[in-house]
Amino acid sequence: MKRHAYPGLTRHHPALLQCFKAGWLLLFCLGLSGCASITLNAVQDGRLVQGGTIAGVELMRQGVRSPAQDNMDLQSGDEIWTGPQTIAVLSFMDGARVFVQPATHLRIGSIFVYLGEVLVKVKGYFQVETRYVTAGSEGTQYLVRVDPGDQIRVAVVEDRVGLVSRSQRWNKTILGPGQAARIDGEAPPRVDAKQLNSEEVEDIRRRINDLDALVPQPANAWPLLGGAMAIGIGIGIGQLLKDHPSETRESGSGYGSPPPSDDAGQLDSGVTHREPARPTFPVRPKKPVTSSSPLQ
Repeated sequence: MKRHAYPGLTRHHPALLQCFKAGWLLLFCLGLSGCASITLNAVQDGRLVQGGTIAGVELMRQGVRSPAQDNMDLQSGDEIWTGPQTIAVLSFMDGARVFVQPATHLRIGSIFVYLGEVLVKVKGYFQVETRYVTAGSEGTQYLVRVDPGDQIRVAVVEDRVGLVSRSQRWNKTILGPGQAARIDGEAPPRVDAKQLNSEEVEDIRRRINDLDALVPQPANAWPLLGGAMAIGIGIGIGQLLKDHPSETRESGSGYGSPPPSDDAGQLDSGVTHREPARPTFPVRPKKPVTSSSPLQ
């Protein structure tokens, strides 16, 4: 027999159950990178490009190629090319950022790098894809570079990055802080025997922090989404109270307890018992009777 996670809601309050389902579906969808809002900015000569067309960034959307606009929203499937003097900054609404270095070509959805270099600063799970390798991280700073001939290099500054073969030709490889690996096409990663030197680690960190400081953080939409979900559930509960006032008043045990019917108290003897009406006014407690009897 199939059991529902919310039997009372399913049987008696389907509208409220649908509100819960819709709210969770919305949050789940927006948690995926393909559904998340991505804002485009650019840096040229160490300064933030503000307003209008970004001369050093080209965008292809649905087969149409055109100059990119400052502060525009990107869509899944968009492709970006950066010029030799321009860094594009992709800002996600959860605070994650991808700094697209000059002479780089990538696609939006998950970040798919065809050629060039990206610096990544994220919180939580994030992944960068190439033709043969996916680099997935959990709250970190790292670099991914794709050279001609699918020569790939991944260098980790903080936390961990997992390298996964997209064709499942080799087992997952974990890189920790200060580690780097090279991947040639579909061959397994070759982890560098030596740790990254301190100068290289600090150079990657400095580049990320300097770019991050130039571009204003986008407004975090999660509080707004949470508020919208709460409003939607509140509307559902209000509609429930409106449609079923007697049920919500009488079923003190919570959802899923149907209101007592007129013959709910009927016993085997045939005698029908009805529960007395509850008083609508407060009942004052009786004063204790003090006896003057000496026997007490």
